[in-house]
Amino acid sequence: MIDNSLNKNESMNKKKSAFRFKMPSTAALLFIMILVVTIGTYIIPAGEFQRVVDEGTNRTIVVAGTYEKVEQSPVGIQRMLSSVYRGLTSASDIIAFIFVVGGSFGLVSASGAINAALGNLIKTFSGRESALIAILMTSFAICGATFGMAEEALPFVAILVTASLALGFDEVVGVAMVVVGIYCGYSAGPLNPFNTGIAQGIAELPLFSGLGLRMVLMAGGLLIAVHHTIRYAKKVKESGVTQLDENAILELSKRKEELNIEMTNRHKLILFVLACTIGILVYGVLKFGWYFAEISALFLGMALLVGLISYGKNFEEICSTFLKGAGEMTSAAIFVGLSRAILVVTQDGKIMDTIVNALSIPLSNLNSIFAAWGMYIAQGFINFIIPSSTGQAVVVMPIMSSLSDLTGVTRQVAVLAFEAGDGYWNMITPTHPVVMASIGLAGISFSKWFKFALGLVAKWTVWILTILAVAVTINWGPF
Repeated sequence: MIDNSLNKNESMNKKKSAFRFKMPSTAALLFIMILVVTIGTYIIPAGEFQRVVDEGTNRTIVVAGTYEKVEQSPVGIQRMLSSVYRGLTSASDIIAFIFVVGGSFGLVSASGAINAALGNLIKTFSGRESALIAILMTSFAICGATFGMAEEALPFVAILVTASLALGFDEVVGVAMVVVGIYCGYSAGPLNPFNTGIAQGIAELPLFSGLGLRMVLMAGGLLIAVHHTIRYAKKVKESGVTQLDENAILELSKRKEELNIEMTNRHKLILFVLACTIGILVYGVLKFGWYFAEISALFLGMALLVGLISYGKNFEEICSTFLKGAGEMTSAAIFVGLSRAILVVTQDGKIMDTIVNALSIPLSNLNSIFAAWGMYIAQGFINFIIPSSTGQAVVVMPIMSSLSDLTGVTRQVAVLAFEAGDGYWNMITPTHPVVMASIGLAGISFSKWFKFALGLVAKWTVWILTILAVAVTINWGPF
């Protein structure tokens, strides 16, 4: 009887595990989304807004109120399959940047300078890891808030994942210190040219007006993020490495050993070159509007200097190390291309404008505060379809501006709702290239990252809704 009971329980457990839901891998999830959007082109009515070219900025603007249905344009198998190629080619600037940065920072990483510096930093903050997390996240938030740092931060992910593991945390904490930190500033956008600048330009608002309330939004969002990350980090540390699998324990031990190296003059010189590079990067972005091409050139120059310091005139070793670093970025680059393929399918099927229109129209019938909240929520969902801040601004802001006039919400509030829905929701958007590239670099599954980020976005949402309600109440403007 006992044996039969045990066999029965075993059989039931097997059945349960067979039906247990398992989140797909990042790549599988993106392929599934491409398939779902393709099917959507047969079901969702095709439609388009009229677009005009703004002579002052030479930017294509969507004309609000001009949406109309057009002939259905369902995407067939051939176009669906080719969307991956077209996604990779349309994201070629980001992908090329990822490879250049990967190769360049591969040389820095191989030199041991970063490991030596992190080792010293960890010793300095021994017992004060919470302060370290707060300092790093604040630094990245300032970068996101001022010059819109996003893709430029990818090299720091691998570095801080190593530091996180050495501190007894996991890869999620390492990614959060960089990515969550950046989007605390990027999303509030006090001086961010990529979301606030473009959105305010389309809404015909004075550039970077409303700075004060955006700073309040950023400060509150950063405090929430720091607390959320530190709380998670403490839970990870308390759980102990014994809960990790054998490979993870070995990897952690290996990385801890890599940080226990002496800081040499060569390391200090390489760190000086790295610091100068970052300083020039900030200056170039702010002063001259540098983007991928110029930043890639800067990083390649840094890589050459670091290679010469590390290996002398051994160019064979310099090139080999560069290629190895670039090769480690392959998965991240593919994720970016797959994310862009989703957008390609929506454009081919002419359903992107239909989705945006359907999400936007109901807002015109709501109370002013609820309308502002609706704009934020709608924008969050739109973010799944159009992961680019610039792309979203061009499509959404003309509509949001018109809706704000109809609902008694100022255009300034509409811009804030747009950038908050765009930026903060990036943490749970599987189509966002920076997040996908970052977790790809860290070797984190999207399901694991989603569990961490969903609670954070929920907390952020409560804070954002409060700020939006205040903004509507005070008639935040100038208009």
